Amino acid sequence: MRLGDDVKQDEIVQPKGRPLLFIDSMIFKDVRVALQAKLGQATLTVADLLALKSGSVVKLNLKMNELIELRLNDSVVARGEIVAVDDSFGVRIVEVAQIS
Repeated sequence: MRLGDDVKQDEIVQPKGRPLLFIDSMIFKDVRVALQAKLGQATLTVADLLALKSGSVVKLNLKMNELIELRLNDSVVARGEIVAVDDSFGVRIVEVAQIS
């Protein structure tokens, strides 16, 4: 079989048994990932976008009491509340996605 050849249904090998590694395996513990906090979004016309200047305010679709999303590779992994941590923003986790 060469790359690009069609594979027939009876040629597909299904994995058997347990996965080789679980995501909570020690081998993954030190892998660094980048989370993004999604605060909300806004839709503007191009004219409104071009009119933005220092001091302009863009209203987002998220309400003040709504939870923000923490995303990993564009998938929501948790939701939480914005908090102050010293002189930085932080997120207090309220919900965590279930691992399937």
